[in-house]
Amino acid sequence: CLLVALIGSSDAFTPAHLTTHGGGLSRERKRTSLSVLEVEERTSEIADAPKVENEDNSPLGELDTKGMTERIMKSIQAENQATGAGGASTWEAFLRAEANWKKIKEYTPSPDDIPPPPFVTEQNASNNPKCYAKLQEQYGKSLDCDIAVCGGTLGIFFATALQLKGYRVCVVEAGKLRGREQEWNISMDELLHLKKLGVLSQEDIDAAVQTDFPGCRSGFKNEEVPVEGGYQTNKIGYECFTENVLNLGVSPKVLLERVAERFVSLGGVIREETRLQGIFVLNDAGAALDLGEETDPITSNLVIDAMGNGSPITRQQRFGNKPDGICTVVGSW
Repeated sequence: CLLVALIGSSDAFTPAHLTTHGGGLSRERKRTSLSVLEVEERTSEIADAPKVENEDNSPLGELDTKGMTERIMKSIQAENQATGAGGASTWEAFLRAEANWKKIKEYTPSPDDIPPPPFVTEQNASNNPKCYAKLQEQYGKSLDCDIAVCGGTLGIFFATALQLKGYRVCVVEAGKLRGREQEWNISMDELLHLKKLGVLSQEDIDAAVQTDFPGCRSGFKNEEVPVEGGYQTNKIGYECFTENVLNLGVSPKVLLERVAERFVSLGGVIREETRLQGIFVLNDAGAALDLGEETDPITSNLVIDAMGNGSPITRQQRFGNKPDGICTVVGSW
C-alpha cells in the first residue's frame, strides 16, 4: 500500500526568482527550512500569547492558530480536482489519507475479519453471466483490445508506450482523465526515459516543467523531539542532500493532456467516467471488464491495474495481511 501525504513547508508560497543556466532561464524557489515540529511550536506560542486589544479594550480579533499544513491546503482550490489515489490535494483529502494511515497502523488481522465482495472472479459462469457470455462468444476470435489499463492518471503513460509497440490498448478511467492542480515532483532522467520511449517529446517536457531547483534535502528522524540545528548534530537521525533527484515540478494537467492526445492519435481508446465494477477471468479465453448492467463489458487478453493504493484488486489480494512497511511520499508542491 502506498500512502501519499502532503506536509506543508514554509517555501510553499515564497516567491520564485529567475536565474540563468547556460543562457536559459530556470525558476528556483527561495527556501526557508522549517520542520513541521517547529511550525507547531511557533503556532502554539502564538496561541498562548496574550490577546492584543484596541484602545477601547475591545479585542482586535481572533488569531489564526491553524497549523501551516492546514492553512496551505485550505488555500488550494477544490474545483477540478483529479480522481484516483493522490489526485486530490485539498485539506479534506489530507484528512482522509490520515484516517487511512491510522487504520493501517492500528489494524490487527483476525479470523473474524469479513472479506469484501470479490472484485476479480474467474471460471464459473454464475460469478458474472454477462462477462462470461461475451468471452464465450469471442472465444478463438479477436477480443476488444489486447491490453486494458485500469486507471488513467499514471496508466496513460504505460498505455501510450504499449500502443507504440503495436498493441491495441484501452484505458478505463472512473472520472475525467486529467492531472491534479498540484505539481508532481520528478527527475529529468525519468522524463528523458519517457522521451526515449516516444511517450513524450522535448516540446512536452518544456511545456510541463514549471519549477526547477538543485535537489532535495532528505531527513530521517529517529525520535520526535525539539531540535536546534540538524538531526545529525543532535544525534537523533540522519540528513542528506540529493542533487537532481525529484528536483523538477511538472504540471500534471499539461503532461496528461499531451500524452492522452498522443495516445488517441496512435489509435488508443480512452473510456472516461467509466467505473469498473469487477473483472471476470476465463482461462484460455481472456478477461472481461464489468462496467455495470447498462454497459457492454470490455474484453482483453491482459489487464493492468494502475488504480493506485485505493485499488479494489489490491484490497482483495491483500485481505487479512498487514503491510510489512509503508512508503510515504512527502512534499509541499
